[in-house]
Amino acid sequence: MKNDGSVVKEYAKLQYNSHENLTNRMNLWSYGSNPESLPKWIFSKIQLQENERILELGCGTGHLWLENYRNVPSTCSIVLSDFSQKMLTKAEENLRLLNLPISFKIIDAEKIPYGNQKFDVVIGCHMLYHIPNIEKALIEISRVLKPSGRFISSTVSQHHIRELKDFLSEFGLYSKEKLNLFSEFRNETGRDVLKPYFTEINFEEYINRVNITTLAPLIKYIESMYPKEKYPNFQEVKLQLEKAITNLLEKNHKFEITGIVGLFKAKKPKNS
Repeated sequence: MKNDGSVVKEYAKLQYNSHENLTNRMNLWSYGSNPESLPKWIFSKIQLQENERILELGCGTGHLWLENYRNVPSTCSIVLSDFSQKMLTKAEENLRLLNLPISFKIIDAEKIPYGNQKFDVVIGCHMLYHIPNIEKALIEISRVLKPSGRFISSTVSQHHIRELKDFLSEFGLYSKEKLNLFSEFRNETGRDVLKPYFTEINFEEYINRVNITTLAPLIKYIESMYPKEKYPNFQEVKLQLEKAITNLLEKNHKFEITGIVGLFKAKKPKNS
């Protein structure tokens, strides 16, 4: 059963009306045990070549490029896009002084405002599951890619942050209703979603285990998951969460969370 597209779209708008929620989630993973950051890992898989044209959909705060700017070929032409103007403004602020071959544009992935076969690479990091109609977006992505062009998409496993989900479930905060806020594109299902539109689909997994030892980064991460516009009663539960987390930290000296990210690298067929 497909999720309600209007609900998916509404939640995405709430999440990314500003950059704070994304920033707080990214901060949690900076405590992880993986020595390679996720943006550096993803960038290494893109394998940019000289003179390529690149479109990133859902660029967020631009950290993919901020962490890898030294390895961006100067002959490339890059369009960074997001549906959120505030997010795009933050990305432009982060990258302004780096002299990269980048332009910025508001884009809805379901209606990309470029002609056919314009890009060598399209990137969508952790964004397809925020799109109400993934099929429509993938048709658009395929359309703007050149034959044999690459589509790089990242997502998460169904078991991503399982420890935290189990913990939140004890407070009635993680249920089927929460799952309905996202479209279906996960490590386990992504290949089947991409298969009708792309060929040579390769998958790799990135694991980052975090041991949180203080309350602040974890509670900010949790709070980012429950925007007050949709969860007006979250603040009432927040005090209970803080007390429970504090007790766990006193007992175990850490709160373990396992991040499981997946990356799909696919090609547009040569003859399409």
